[in-house]
Amino acid sequence: MAADTTAQEPPATDPLAGVVIHDEPETRVHRVSDLFAASGTVVGLVLVLLLGAYSLETTQGFTEDVRGISRLLQRLLVAPVNIFSGVVTLIVPAAVIIDLAVRREPRRILEVLGAAVLAFIATVVAVITTREFGAPELVSSLSVRGVEGDLIIQLPAYLAAVSAMLTAAGLRTTRRVLSVSWSLLWIAAAVGVISGIVTLPAAITVVLIGRVTGLLLRWALGSTADRAYSEALVDGIRRAGFEPRRLVRADARGAYQPADVDDVSAAIGRTRSGRVYAVTTVEGHHLIVNALDGDQHAAGFLAKLWGTIRFRGVDARAEMSLRHTAESTSLASHAARTAGVRTARVLGMSQARDTMITVYQRPVASRALCDADPDEVTDAVLDAIWAEVSRAHDAGIAHRALSAHTILVGDDDGTGEPVVWLTTWEMGEVAASRLSRRIDDVQVLAATAAIVGPGRAVAAAFRALDEDVVEQVAPLLQFIVLPRETRQAVKAHDKLLPELRTLIVQRIPDASTEQQNIARFGWRTVFTVAAAVIAGGVVLAGFNAQEVLAALREANLWWIGGAFGWSLLTFIGAALAMLAFSPIKLPWFRIVMVQVAAAYIALAVPAGVGPAALNLRTLTKRRVAGPIAVATVALVQVSAIVVTVLGLLLLTLITGSEGTLAALPSSAVLLGIGTVAAVVAIALLVPAVRRWSSAKVMPPLRQTWPRLVQVLGQPTRLMLGLGGNLLQTGAYVGAFYCTLQAFGQDLAVIDVAVLFFLSNAAGAIVPTPGGLGAVEAALIAGLLSAGIPWSVGTPVVIIYRLITYWARVPMGYAALKFLQRKGEL
Repeated sequence: MAADTTAQEPPATDPLAGVVIHDEPETRVHRVSDLFAASGTVVGLVLVLLLGAYSLETTQGFTEDVRGISRLLQRLLVAPVNIFSGVVTLIVPAAVIIDLAVRREPRRILEVLGAAVLAFIATVVAVITTREFGAPELVSSLSVRGVEGDLIIQLPAYLAAVSAMLTAAGLRTTRRVLSVSWSLLWIAAAVGVISGIVTLPAAITVVLIGRVTGLLLRWALGSTADRAYSEALVDGIRRAGFEPRRLVRADARGAYQPADVDDVSAAIGRTRSGRVYAVTTVEGHHLIVNALDGDQHAAGFLAKLWGTIRFRGVDARAEMSLRHTAESTSLASHAARTAGVRTARVLGMSQARDTMITVYQRPVASRALCDADPDEVTDAVLDAIWAEVSRAHDAGIAHRALSAHTILVGDDDGTGEPVVWLTTWEMGEVAASRLSRRIDDVQVLAATAAIVGPGRAVAAAFRALDEDVVEQVAPLLQFIVLPRETRQAVKAHDKLLPELRTLIVQRIPDASTEQQNIARFGWRTVFTVAAAVIAGGVVLAGFNAQEVLAALREANLWWIGGAFGWSLLTFIGAALAMLAFSPIKLPWFRIVMVQVAAAYIALAVPAGVGPAALNLRTLTKRRVAGPIAVATVALVQVSAIVVTVLGLLLLTLITGSEGTLAALPSSAVLLGIGTVAAVVAIALLVPAVRRWSSAKVMPPLRQTWPRLVQVLGQPTRLMLGLGGNLLQTGAYVGAFYCTLQAFGQDLAVIDVAVLFFLSNAAGAIVPTPGGLGAVEAALIAGLLSAGIPWSVGTPVVIIYRLITYWARVPMGYAALKFLQRKGEL
């Protein structure tokens, strides 16, 4: 329930005298920064263990140097070691607990003690697991010599417990006792290293274990909020230059729900980060106060940083500090106001505790656009919205978060024109790029279309914008650029974005509506890269470096050069297939460059996707209709599959199947294939399964069939296309064969082809960039089954993938830049 704090005949010194506050303070918060700090500490812990294990000679040398000093000072250091051990184990914990008791924080005392116990347990578990499962190098880096000369893992649990206590007690910058205690902890650890009681990696490890434990406990249970509420908030508003009489919380956060607040303040509270208050001053002025809390800054910083990294052409930068965030938002709002945009004026700023307070003018509006009845949103209102956005864009300012929630509308102000205000400039950019301004246009178009329908929304856009600007907007009509509120509204209107594109094309027939790739990567790319790293790590984990290097030294460079020559022929084959199946005449050199550029795109997309995407882009840039372009690219892909199967059969007939890998399948395999075929046939007897299969198979078939019929009527083109695909497949097989010969391995051509086809299939199934990990694993497994030892098969696969994948990336990048300069992509 919201607290109603009203002063009843308060003393003259009461800072809340005459002030009414409707708010519900949050006494404990879960800081995102604690979770990320714990993650960073875990990374640091892993690095310390790795450095200790794999730089064993360095750490042992450092330890011996330190022990050389300790022998000279051994008699002098007996007392300091005992003193510091006692200080760390007794005095520091006692000082922390006494400090918390004086501050009347009994819950924090329990949390501190709990963190110490958990860190002690975690250290004991670490000792046991290291002893049982740790590598010899790791055990040695964490061990000291016992009396009898044996290695003893020494991880002082009391250091971890004290580290966890200090972490759970709070930030070291907030209280002097914590700052001094941390210094004493590190001094005690250093004395332990000098005295030979513990190794340097072990000392750092136990402190980090305690740090991780304390951070995780602090995040899970929450910590005391240092936010400005009540007296501190009122004091901050006063220092900003205003004397408040009434404060009403306007935003809904957690269990708090605003009560007795006007529609405009509530609308702003839904979109602004931090807490929003509707403030009435003693003079009767109505203001909006935004309180941005430091414990929430980490989440906002990471969200903005993610957007900056992810999107191309967006120049916004994530602010490192809370003050910079508030100042950046105020700058964008002030610049928009100066440019003539109706937006709230920044009236003052101050800081109270860990909260930045910004005071705004209250917009003279009545409600948010999302709260308006669709019948009330006339064409005049739509034109007024576009007019405000255009004023900002003419001054080089972008909002980047325009939605029906951040656009406020009001009644006629006496001029006969609707009143429109733009609010919430937290993502705003000054001196914004053209892409940022076009994203604003997309957001306004989608937000208005969800309310008044696509027809009126597009008509309003054409009234406000030039045709060339609307044409630039069409490729950006994507879900990814819309604010969360607009995405939810668009989901409620099926196919809204395609309808908008269709209406734009009806007005501009030559407009390109193909989606512009503005995201450098998405979550799928992150997943595929992570999968590639994991798969590559699994493959590399089994490598014997000495054997691999020995095989590389004996490799025949002439055969490797031949493999590289075969790999270049794959570009020619892919270009021939594209030229043959294209519905228009294409320049030979440019198409070859497109296939080369696909080698660079393969760094970010699964195998086979890059060439298809660039081929489609090439056709659409030459004004080939979308359905025909898609059908052409699909035909190229299908023909490649057909050639792969036919090529395998042809090689089998030519070679007589003398290869060990190309032998006919066993009876068990044939029985399995027959069983699968029978199950599929029985499943197709079910009407629901038939309908589902038809829905999946028929649309691509209907799309490809007309183009296939046209190509079948041109035998020369058909033979050229199939020949190009055959050349591409044969070139890959030739590159693999030459690589095997370079290492003195002579496999039958049919076996080499089978291995290539299997690895190609694995790369297509596993959605990693270029089939990373899956291709290597399939090739190595195939070579092992063919009798080639791991020590030879591994360098063969490494060199083959280096030639056919990694070495082509720089060439692809150069080709991509060339094509972009020429306007091909």
